[in-house]
Amino acid sequence: MTQVNPRPIKNIAIIGAGPSGLATAKYLLAEKSFSRIVIFEQRGSVGGTWNYTPLQSKSKLSTNDSFKGYPTSTATSVVTAGLPDFNTPMYDGLESNLPHMLMQFSDTPFPATTQLFPSRETVLGYLESYADEIRSLISFHYQVISVTPSAKDEPHGWDVKVQETTRARSSKVERFDAVICANGHCDWPLLPDIKGLDAWAELYPDSLFHSVSYKNPQPFKNKRTLLVGAGPSAADLIHQIGPISASPLLIAQREPSPYHTPSATTSSHPALAELLPHQRAARFANNSTEPDIEAIILCTGYTHRFPFLAPIAPNISRADEALDAIPLYRHIFHTHHPTLAFVETPKKIIPFPLAECQAAVIARVFSSRLPLLPGLQWQDTALDEEKAPAGKAHVLGPPRDLEYMNAMYRWSDQAAAREDGGKGKMPRWWDARARWLRMEAPGMKKAFNMRGEARRIVRGFGELGFFFEQGQEGD
Repeated sequence: MTQVNPRPIKNIAIIGAGPSGLATAKYLLAEKSFSRIVIFEQRGSVGGTWNYTPLQSKSKLSTNDSFKGYPTSTATSVVTAGLPDFNTPMYDGLESNLPHMLMQFSDTPFPATTQLFPSRETVLGYLESYADEIRSLISFHYQVISVTPSAKDEPHGWDVKVQETTRARSSKVERFDAVICANGHCDWPLLPDIKGLDAWAELYPDSLFHSVSYKNPQPFKNKRTLLVGAGPSAADLIHQIGPISASPLLIAQREPSPYHTPSATTSSHPALAELLPHQRAARFANNSTEPDIEAIILCTGYTHRFPFLAPIAPNISRADEALDAIPLYRHIFHTHHPTLAFVETPKKIIPFPLAECQAAVIARVFSSRLPLLPGLQWQDTALDEEKAPAGKAHVLGPPRDLEYMNAMYRWSDQAAAREDGGKGKMPRWWDARARWLRMEAPGMKKAFNMRGEARRIVRGFGELGFFFEQGQEGD
């Protein structure tokens, strides 16, 4: 049986009071094995990425100190210009891309009156209520600056340096037996490798945007606009920008989006192959071109950032995807430092429930009720994550995210019984109905959006014509 530490873990730091950090704290508390749990949150509130942050004035280059040392390019600097500290990608009118009964925590349903795809305000209120019983564990206005293995006389812990984000800016170092990174991944944009992108940014910095800084469609009013991306955020922005941009709104997608139905106000193209700045034109994968482009918005996703881990991962600030510089076991445990764990690392997932599944495993491993890999030197085991292409090691998507969550459930369920005979807090098991709901969610979102303003009174998926029948597997 492989244990993560030669001595009991009692003192744990969690980085971030967003959804994954809050869920992790609840599972650690339920384990009844740890004497001190501290959540460091750089903001003054819970909710993480669900907090709305107004933009600062846009300038040509980004000056946000939070991003010092990150990979940069002209395009990156332009699309992050004006981002506030602790930016989130929340925008006016944002609604979840998952039905509330799918996205909710296992033990906390949304109110029955919630619209099927809840607004960002509703989700933030939900998270604030979810946090009530653990609010005393949170140290607000503290940003983690570095996480370093403790000195040689205490080699099995971590020194965590934090700094106040208030005007005082005072700092301190605290020691912990284990650290859990739950700081999310939606503050830094992932830009596509497109020929001509940097040159375009240099020539027309005020015309290039990324969804990380999008707040409303006004910058695109009456402009011939190109939108790049096929995910749920791209679909939302198509619905917002399309009615007020010059018609048609140009859309470039590697594959058709399951969230969006083409309309008379949009013109769909295959993947963007090249930007031609001096012609203000774009060339697509089928060699077709579109001229006279006045604005471009990239809805191309986000990348993880862990600047505080530079002491143990020197290359982390140079990686396009920080997780590529961190070897992880089952998307959770650092293979060389198993008392360093990560929550919500995979992408294209159901975030809240997945965080619960990982938290259930972490709590049991850190309490020594659950081994990492019995009978093997698990840190030397070849992992699927290590074999994946760069940037893709932690991309799941349905139904792989469901399979992963059920695997974590089964792993948690193998834990030794506690002294009081209890099993501890368990996450959700994803049965056939839940699988069906997950697989149908994009179609539900599309049907929901097609209702226009009437969507706000939709409470259940049956109102959109979706019904689960026993025996359906959701394939």
